[in-house]
Amino acid sequence: MTTSSKQHILVIGAGVTGLLIAQGLQQAGIPFTVFEAEAGADVARSREWQMILHWALPLAMKLLPEHLAVQLKERASVDSSLDFDVYPNNILRFYNGVDGAILAELPIKNRCIRVARKKLRALCADGVEIKYGHILKAVRVDEDRGEVTAKFSNGHEATGTLLIGCDGAKSFVRQYLLGSAKASITPLDVSFWNVIVSYPNAERALHIRSAHPIFAMVARPGIFGFLGTYDVPDPEKPETWRFHLAISFPRDENVNPHTLSNAERHAVMKEKGARLCEPFRTAILGIPEEVAIPTDDIGYWAAERWDTRGGLITLAGDAAHPMTPHRGQGCNNATQDAYNLVDSIKRIDAGGDQHRLIQECSDEIIKRGAAETKLSLETAYAFLDWDKLQASPLFKHSLSARH
Repeated sequence: MTTSSKQHILVIGAGVTGLLIAQGLQQAGIPFTVFEAEAGADVARSREWQMILHWALPLAMKLLPEHLAVQLKERASVDSSLDFDVYPNNILRFYNGVDGAILAELPIKNRCIRVARKKLRALCADGVEIKYGHILKAVRVDEDRGEVTAKFSNGHEATGTLLIGCDGAKSFVRQYLLGSAKASITPLDVSFWNVIVSYPNAERALHIRSAHPIFAMVARPGIFGFLGTYDVPDPEKPETWRFHLAISFPRDENVNPHTLSNAERHAVMKEKGARLCEPFRTAILGIPEEVAIPTDDIGYWAAERWDTRGGLITLAGDAAHPMTPHRGQGCNNATQDAYNLVDSIKRIDAGGDQHRLIQECSDEIIKRGAAETKLSLETAYAFLDWDKLQASPLFKHSLSARH
């Protein structure tokens, strides 16, 4: 695309956030380069998960070019055969893990699509050139020249007019802006294990999915879990379906989950799962022994204002507001970040003051992200406390944005 723009945006990280920014910039004709630490698009991750796009879905559709936006459901959703706008697909179902009673059916007020992270990332990468194998190791700022330079471990350097850190919860860019101590993640004293699994027995798969066609949650004192559909290659063949299971419980100070063997992790997860109602019990007890169970050190960052170095550096997505997944807000806030940043960059292209626009945009990201991080943290603990469960932010607000 021919452009007269004098900007060149350096996007650090080819996750969903960075790629949505890239798609928005590409539509606006603003030059950019996306750098990704992973060696290639097909690198296998130790864990995958599903996400929900709800209040930010219209923003994602605007950032994507029309030919990709119309393919979002078909290419990225967990089950493209479903209508996500009709009952029960448009509610969150929450079960009492003791007796199996439905505690709540929480309405999703906006249009929504449940997506598999890997499939959404692939869709957002369509048509975007990504420089893989670029691990950021240093940043240099020249405010007088209005330039920022990224240095990578492979020896490559790139200079641009704005660097956006979309490099995840353990962001190098956040550490550069704030220092390691202020930028560090606060771990939760809660274990959170999740896994993708399929069941070769069709009847078992049907039983497991009876909790909800897309996503259901469960809690009993000291245990929280969820069960979601991750991929449905053929709606008529349940044995091909893949599910996303997660279980959370208070951390045992005497056990380091990272030192447990996979067999020991299976034993812990199945001991917890055996105490849940159906079909969560069957889903967890039926995880094949050969399935690797990763352990997640979930945490959060209590966001504080960062100096954008004259409007030359900022953060977005998990780099800006890593939060727990309990209210389904991470992907939506990341999408809002991407939309707002692209809008600010277009305003700069039209002659706006870069320092003011990027700092104002960053301050909004900080305020919104900090508020949601707090709510998600409260929800994470409430889900394990029976007395607080139904007063939790999720039960009060469902998935509504709180900004």
